[in-house]
Amino acid sequence: MKKTGIFRFLFVLCTLCIAAGFTGEENSPVHWISFEEAVAKTKIEPRPIMIDIYTQWCGPCKMMSKHTFGDKNVASYLNKTFYCVKFDAECFDTVRLGTMRKDTVRENGKIVRIDDKPDVITFVNFAAPGTPKSPHQFAWSILDQKLQYPSIVFLSSSVQRLEVKAGYYPKEQFEPIVKYYGSGAWSSKKYEEFLKTYKPEF
Repeated sequence: MKKTGIFRFLFVLCTLCIAAGFTGEENSPVHWISFEEAVAKTKIEPRPIMIDIYTQWCGPCKMMSKHTFGDKNVASYLNKTFYCVKFDAECFDTVRLGTMRKDTVRENGKIVRIDDKPDVITFVNFAAPGTPKSPHQFAWSILDQKLQYPSIVFLSSSVQRLEVKAGYYPKEQFEPIVKYYGSGAWSSKKYEEFLKTYKPEF
């Protein structure tokens, strides 16, 4: 599948993050963690990351949480294969992504070398706290300004954005999607090709 967007570039370079908007959902069979934890864990035990971008008022988001993420088979696969993150698209916290950027070193006006220099990109919600339905800059960026909820974002173990799936998916439709990205099949074949040999298990 095609990998697009500037956010993909930021994720490739991501080395440190301080994440917000995390809701662990008590009693959920999925082990939700913060984005900060997920990125840190990939450095120790590489796994793909799945981010559920949701809002508090979104009916399909609640259906996804209850019927799809609430299914024990779906949850078991996600917990074993991914680092799973929930992000409230309308939260008012700050998200910081540590990146490396190119820094030009000059001497006497001439470029002598180009170094990698640590940098931090900050994402915020520009609205006044409490403003209803105000999108967070993080959600706006990672979804390429296409704010649809829920949106499930799949990242590789190197924190590179692979795909965004918008809308409610029942477990039967969600299974091949998570297995496509969870198995690593995305790196060698298109989704349509993957489906030809895919067999449901849930």
